[in-house]
Amino acid sequence: MQTRLLYLFTRTPLHVGAGDSVGPIDQPIIRERHTGFPIIPASSLKGTFADAWDAELEQEGKKFLRVTAKKNEMDQYVPDEMKDAAWLFGSNNDKVAFTGALQFCEARLLAFPIRSAKGSFAWITCPLILERASRDGVVNKTLVPQFPKPAAGQLDQCDEHAFFAANGPLALGNKIVLEEYTFTHTGELPEGLAAALAQLLTDDPVWQEVTSRLVVLSDGMMSFFAQNACEVAQHVRISDETGTAEGGALFNQENVPSETLFYSILHAFDERTANKANGERRKANEAINAFQGKDKEGHDQSDKPGVRDGSVFQFGGDASTGLGYCTVKLNGVKGA
Repeated sequence: MQTRLLYLFTRTPLHVGAGDSVGPIDQPIIRERHTGFPIIPASSLKGTFADAWDAELEQEGKKFLRVTAKKNEMDQYVPDEMKDAAWLFGSNNDKVAFTGALQFCEARLLAFPIRSAKGSFAWITCPLILERASRDGVVNKTLVPQFPKPAAGQLDQCDEHAFFAANGPLALGNKIVLEEYTFTHTGELPEGLAAALAQLLTDDPVWQEVTSRLVVLSDGMMSFFAQNACEVAQHVRISDETGTAEGGALFNQENVPSETLFYSILHAFDERTANKANGERRKANEAINAFQGKDKEGHDQSDKPGVRDGSVFQFGGDASTGLGYCTVKLNGVKGA
């Protein structure tokens, strides 16, 4: 098995819907139940990437088949012609079913943009998110800051404090104001944390500003902002007959804001194609190369789809109105 880290940086607001809600938001985004952090489900990632490879398929009847089948001398269906989409993402032919060589994990939140009273905006994260990222091989554990523990009998006031650059563009003396909440400087960021995060997407000039705009909040305040500081857009349905808004058709939709950074773990396995001898199966590293649009020697194939540095893919709903554009980068070996 080969493992890589996949980063997704939203260029436009992103809506991966959780369905209808009984709350104030008609169309909320998908979140982790226990933290409230937004996520991008693995099924959304796989579906978007698979669609890029499926675009080169030829139509057979009413279905686009990644693999065609034929019967062998034992009257069994075996693969006939197979596209790379079948190798990477699995067969969509029920006569020869097999899973793809690539396995996606849900995309987790790493940094979230939020309004700042000074300097326009900040990227916020928290020890829980960074501890997870450390466990997943994104950052070194030594770079995860920890809020001071309260003395015996004292209240824990970490929700009122934050780690940030005291001489940075967001600071107001020893304070920082995010949305309508004021936080007191509790210490400088661990040396190298902001630079390590900046290295994750070196091709994006906006993300490079994280070196001066990073703020680490408590887990509780991070959860609060992630649940309450997303964009909420209101929509109406327009009548074809009158050209005006239809009565009772007003709804609001929650979106993850632009400039949010997610990461996912990608696993690759040796080819899982049915009816192939072990010696004929392509290897996991070849699947990684193919996912990046390269041949098995690692040379770029410009005529092939692929996740190259700075590639842009569109995830989630409302694609026709420009939502969900993300810069995507496959970045090194997990844990390296």
